[in-house]
Amino acid sequence: MESNDLRIFRAVALEGSITKAAQMLGYVQSNVTARIKQLEAELKTQLFYRKHGMILTPTGEKLLPYAVQILHLLDEAHKALNDSDKPTGRLAIGANHTVSSLQLPQILSEYHKAYPDVDLSLTTSSTDELIYKILHFQLDGAFVKSSSFIDDNIVEELVYEENLVLISSPETDDIRTACSKPFLMNTIGCPNRVNLEQWLNAEGINNIRYMEFNNLDFIIEGVMADLGVSFVPQSAIQRYETKGLLKSFSIPPQYSTSKTFFIRHQDTLMTSALAKFIETIESKTPYHQIAH
Repeated sequence: MESNDLRIFRAVALEGSITKAAQMLGYVQSNVTARIKQLEAELKTQLFYRKHGMILTPTGEKLLPYAVQILHLLDEAHKALNDSDKPTGRLAIGANHTVSSLQLPQILSEYHKAYPDVDLSLTTSSTDELIYKILHFQLDGAFVKSSSFIDDNIVEELVYEENLVLISSPETDDIRTACSKPFLMNTIGCPNRVNLEQWLNAEGINNIRYMEFNNLDFIIEGVMADLGVSFVPQSAIQRYETKGLLKSFSIPPQYSTSKTFFIRHQDTLMTSALAKFIETIESKTPYHQIAH
């Protein structure tokens, strides 16, 4: 088995599609198809079912974790041999949808100016998807909105605690009136939404209506347009509230405290590029280092 064949196999397995894998790798589809067939012939076994996409066979399921680990070790060896005090190379960062709109552009801009030789990329997605990418070494680190990670391979490097507030248009008189409107929130599974639902349940507020947005800026704009209300970080709306564009309501602290973590895989090499990125986060935001 050649490492490039394993890289193609991993891409097809994770994407579930020859087309998507070819796009991700920058190959033509026929080349990807041929290399998969070649790998199957070499191993004398079928690795994929080819109906409704590319689905791993039981043998393919067995091979995938080995392929991920082998490719990770090869990539880490390359990083280690080419690492220096001057940050260079690839640095792939992920961020939850709500985090990506909050302070992150400033962090990325500051880092890019300081270390222009680093090939910095950003992926925004749900917390579950980001954790999956961390576990499969597709990201070097990620900002996620979660307070617990059941996988021991996940290392929490930094944590940022903030206060959430209920926001509405300025015309809303009280919190009960606000809660009668549709809630502009992220999709199911968002920790902020979980906190909100726990509070609403405690208050006996039922028949909650949702309009789902996975972008904090769109949520805030929707609230200012009186499309509904939302539950967001106070730091994200202070300038709008000062200008009288929206109103905020406080709720009990057991429901309004939110934590954002910067995480990585425990086996990810701490290159100078990643170390300097963590330093940049600490220097530019209220994130705090977690003792390990």
